[in-house]
Amino acid sequence: MGKWIAIFCLFLYISAASQNGKELYFQPSFAQGASASKMFEEVKYIPLQTTKKSLFGRIRELIVSDAYFIIWDTDTNSIYFFDKNGKFVKKFRPHKCIIKTIQLDRKRNALFISGFNKHFNFSRAEVEKMMSDPTNKSFARYTWSGYYDLSDIHKEKVEVIKDFSLALVTPTIFDNWWAYSFIYANRRWNEDTDYELKIYDGTKTIKQYFPYNKKSGAIYYNPGKISFFPVEDNEMLLFTRPYDYSIYTLTKDSVSLLYKFILPLENSLPKSFFEMPFRSKNDFDEYKYKNGSLVWELRNVYKMGNYLFFSLDYNKSYREKHFMYDEGTKRFYNMGRVSTDSSTAYLPLLQNGIQYCDNEYLYTSISSSTMFQTRDNTQRRSPQYTPEIKEYFDKGDRTDNPVIIQLKLKNKIG
Repeated sequence: MGKWIAIFCLFLYISAASQNGKELYFQPSFAQGASASKMFEEVKYIPLQTTKKSLFGRIRELIVSDAYFIIWDTDTNSIYFFDKNGKFVKKFRPHKCIIKTIQLDRKRNALFISGFNKHFNFSRAEVEKMMSDPTNKSFARYTWSGYYDLSDIHKEKVEVIKDFSLALVTPTIFDNWWAYSFIYANRRWNEDTDYELKIYDGTKTIKQYFPYNKKSGAIYYNPGKISFFPVEDNEMLLFTRPYDYSIYTLTKDSVSLLYKFILPLENSLPKSFFEMPFRSKNDFDEYKYKNGSLVWELRNVYKMGNYLFFSLDYNKSYREKHFMYDEGTKRFYNMGRVSTDSSTAYLPLLQNGIQYCDNEYLYTSISSSTMFQTRDNTQRRSPQYTPEIKEYFDKGDRTDNPVIIQLKLKNKIG
């Protein structure tokens, strides 16, 4: 046993090139930690101004444009704009839309907003029918999509996209195209084959990848979807698939495998899972509950230089879910084990994982409740706060808006 462990440790951080990408042998419990001062060149805490108009519940999604922190809050169905110093600028609540997604379209200098038309109520049968044919333009009246011009946010200039029913499946901007995914099996379907990944050019679906049986694919009696992750290059996306431990690259011409993770047996879906005769979503949920150590998919993928960030979807605390792979040193880091130190005034760092990446900085957030609790717990260390954070603690309280954390990685860690 000792010999086996030694061999495994030897190969743990070695990536082996394969015909279809690179295989990475990864054991989550072996991923190392680091101190904040060893990992980050710069850490900045930016409180979001709290006023009667700017107060919101939680950050459902964070987008960082050249000028603004853009926050989508589901509790208020609103989008909040703060400048890069955290000062509140504007709140926008679309009159017709129950928001499902927001995305930054750098090419247009616009915020893409998409969701359901709030003037319609749907039965379960209607939703099922629409989701089975999301490009059918006759369903477009049930949705709302538009581009919010960022050149002057005060004008609230919105270009509404007509006859765009694809909002049903939260499409992802892909240059002048859209990538989308809705994976669902049902014994009642007439056709046998569907595809996990589809590309839409604005009028029709032009490409499809990863076929599956939409009548007998039991693992998809519980609906699933591919997760897309934009990168700085507007003509490329990274994506992951449900029940798969790979990261893929999507371009206009092809799909290719970037990395395939090889996880320990205790975390890997067994072959029998893909052959399970699930009869319903309830069957699947029960299986998932009984197998909490299994990883269901990879999430929150960000690529910045030689650093690859990702999260594991399994039943663990936040400290054991978020990781980074250094392509230069072939090392894995557990971002939940990056410890605070005097360089961060002992304030929290990555409890919510990475929430945005703009190719220069990483961004995450922390609640004011946690910030104030940490302040109280670390006074004996005599932390040295920046003037902005000192003022925040002096004038704010635990019910204030969250704090944005802006992080710049060192070129070389260790």
